[in-house]
Amino acid sequence: MLHSFLIVFGQTLSLFIMIAVGFGMYKAGRITDTGAAQMTDLLLYAVTPCVVINAFNRPFDPQTARSIAIFATVGAIFMALSILIGALVFRKGEAGSRTVQRFAAVFSNCGFMGIPLAGAVCGEMGTLYASIFVVIFNLFQWTYGFAMMSGEKLSLRKVFINPCVLGLMAGLPVFLLSVSIPAPIENAVSMIAALNSPLAMIIIGTHLAKADLISTLKDTRCYFSALLRLVLLPAVIMPMIIALPWLDQHQTVTLAVMFGAPVAASCALFATKFKRDSGLASRMVAMSTLFSIATLPVLVAIVKTVTE
Repeated sequence: MLHSFLIVFGQTLSLFIMIAVGFGMYKAGRITDTGAAQMTDLLLYAVTPCVVINAFNRPFDPQTARSIAIFATVGAIFMALSILIGALVFRKGEAGSRTVQRFAAVFSNCGFMGIPLAGAVCGEMGTLYASIFVVIFNLFQWTYGFAMMSGEKLSLRKVFINPCVLGLMAGLPVFLLSVSIPAPIENAVSMIAALNSPLAMIIIGTHLAKADLISTLKDTRCYFSALLRLVLLPAVIMPMIIALPWLDQHQTVTLAVMFGAPVAASCALFATKFKRDSGLASRMVAMSTLFSIATLPVLVAIVKTVTE
């Protein structure tokens, strides 16, 4: 287990070094709010679809297709369980804060942080499974998450017309039909996809740089949300996932990364857009991200050891 922990810790530390670069560049004024927003758009609308397409750029294999279907089903079931847990834990309190805390409990930073870490730990299959999970994440986020945060009716257009789903719509036929992508396009997609880890980590660094760390450390709600997101929820969910006989180690470890990742950056974005408690949301994102440098390597190392 110590060996697994050191490997995962080293990979996680590499990601946090990139976060530190974003943090330092923002504090030094080399990255502005406008620049961070533009990098976020680049990541969401160009890099993320390329990551999904690149993950599916492989010859069709019935066993892989079956594994993807099983993984997607398990991921959706346990996302639904996360919703139930969040609703049970946060039943009282001011409506704006309660809504933000429920969102934070359910939605992890599986795109910005999960995909890079799953790829670092599990290689190409980790990236593939993480990409599938992010599609599921988006479906839940733009249905349950959107309705909860906005108080509005669901928008099917927002559910299905988002960068990750569009990437799936382009990438899945490539896999299922064993389409041979022309070399110039394949190389371009691959190189753009390679931007995912550094760009995502640098963006997270800018978010941390904007957070009021003093206020964050004084807010006890942030500690509880971080504990729930990083420790308690994985402690409830992962034993059940490990017990499933249909998942291999790559799938199980990827799910550990997805469910053990810190609070989603979209929590702060949604809270700001829909006039919820955006200060609390930003503080929860910042604290859980900082604490995850300790919790994620431990969680992944335990799951890797148990599933070997």
